[in-house]
Amino acid sequence: MNIEEYISSGIIENYVLGLTSPEENLEVEEMSARHPEVARAIEAYRHTMDAYSSLHAVKPPEQLKARIIDAIRTENSNPPQESATLMSNNTKENAAVILLRKWKRWAIAATILLIVSLVFNGIYIGKYQKSRDSYTTLLQSQQRLAAQNNTMEARLVKVEKNMQVLMNPAMKSVVMEGVNNHPGMLATIYWDAESRQTYLGTTNLPVPPKGMAYQLWAIVDGKPVDMGMYNPADQKGLLSMKDVIPGKIQAFAITLEKQGGSPAPTMDQMYVMGKI
Repeated sequence: MNIEEYISSGIIENYVLGLTSPEENLEVEEMSARHPEVARAIEAYRHTMDAYSSLHAVKPPEQLKARIIDAIRTENSNPPQESATLMSNNTKENAAVILLRKWKRWAIAATILLIVSLVFNGIYIGKYQKSRDSYTTLLQSQQRLAAQNNTMEARLVKVEKNMQVLMNPAMKSVVMEGVNNHPGMLATIYWDAESRQTYLGTTNLPVPPKGMAYQLWAIVDGKPVDMGMYNPADQKGLLSMKDVIPGKIQAFAITLEKQGGSPAPTMDQMYVMGKI
């Protein structure tokens, strides 16, 4: 049971009215010490009871004081038997008055208990619903911000890496232009003559047909060497390709091949080529 359910269970009202058992009293006091919401609920109900008692307080009849004084005088002047009889009558009358007052008090307390319980239930259920909705909205916002932050961090890391590659003095660039039936196609390859690392830059190659992909080639010592597969739809910034094998590089080229690559380039499917 959560705090809202505990408060709305009615035990707070019973505790203030003195209707709880010693075990329940101990439980309420422990809950009040641990949870400020319970302490505030107890204090609020006590204020409500005090205000209601003041508003509906029953003033004793004016003649009651005179009757009490007359009873005292009669007791002092009458014989013991008459005094005892009068006292007995007064005791019965006072007991009836006390019993009536107690009955009225319990009736008022029961009414207040019902009203206050309904009010507190409505208030805390409304607050609970509002708090739950606010928490859900806040949690969703935090999750969105966290996702956006992770995306931005990944992009920044990518940009920093690309800048390091481009600013490397040993890095050379080769522009590959469209050939045969692919005029206007462009692609840029960056390669480090010392480390033999290569990176494919932005291209304007069209998205390949289903089951097909582009393959990068390096012409080393007159022979085509596979440098890896490429799909424009997957490219974000520089794309790291395979390292160039030792030897003299004469050119770079890109051909359209079956998904998974080919051991040798399909010459009639060459899209771009750049000589060094």
